[in-house]
Amino acid sequence: MGCTQSSSAVETTKKSEKTTEAPRSVEAEAKPLTPEDVVGVLKGRGWEAEIVEESSVAPLIKTSPQGLMKCVDGRPSDHSAMDGPKALGGVYSIATNRGVTDIEGLKKICEEVKEKGSIPSCHGDEHAHPAPMGCGFFKLWSQSKLEGIPPPKFDSEEGKAAILEAGGVYECLAGSHEEKVVYINFVEGTTLAPNGDDQAFVVDAWMTGTYNLDVPKYLVAAASTVEQLGGPLKAKLIVPN
Repeated sequence: MGCTQSSSAVETTKKSEKTTEAPRSVEAEAKPLTPEDVVGVLKGRGWEAEIVEESSVAPLIKTSPQGLMKCVDGRPSDHSAMDGPKALGGVYSIATNRGVTDIEGLKKICEEVKEKGSIPSCHGDEHAHPAPMGCGFFKLWSQSKLEGIPPPKFDSEEGKAAILEAGGVYECLAGSHEEKVVYINFVEGTTLAPNGDDQAFVVDAWMTGTYNLDVPKYLVAAASTVEQLGGPLKAKLIVPN
């Protein structure tokens, strides 16, 4: 008989191979979140939300390697490099989305931001004590007020020091919050510069793809931040013409 396999055994083996075939990835079939999806989510939270073409808002500017990855905060800055992507708390946006809570992890994110063509940053303001707590997003994060996101194991001053040590920038914002709208920008490689006379929160949603972030988690964190800070529950989702 030796190693000869019977026909029934061969059939059994083939059936077994079919049943052990790896299932198709659910992730691979998942559809990307569209602006229409975001409008639906925001309206479900009690927001006004609409989709607008880029030509209907203030001129978008191209991002550059000299631009800060800075906070979505609409107040005027003491730094001039406003041609970088706007994200929740600057580099803290990536840390919170990925569950990074330690200083070494924060420094690695800063290196990644530089490699991908932006200057990492965080900010404070003229009113907070200590000043870096002037970032409302960091304050909410540190106080465990962002659902499903663990708080950092460092304080605002330690975070600032780590970002500076990693080659980043600290900016100081002036005045009080007077934002009238939240712009959620889907036009890749562009942003809006803050305007102290016509303040708006700017969330460059396209950067979630650049950093492979969890998009629903990111946008829910953005909405929650605006809500908890008493900001305008009015969003304009900017799409290409």
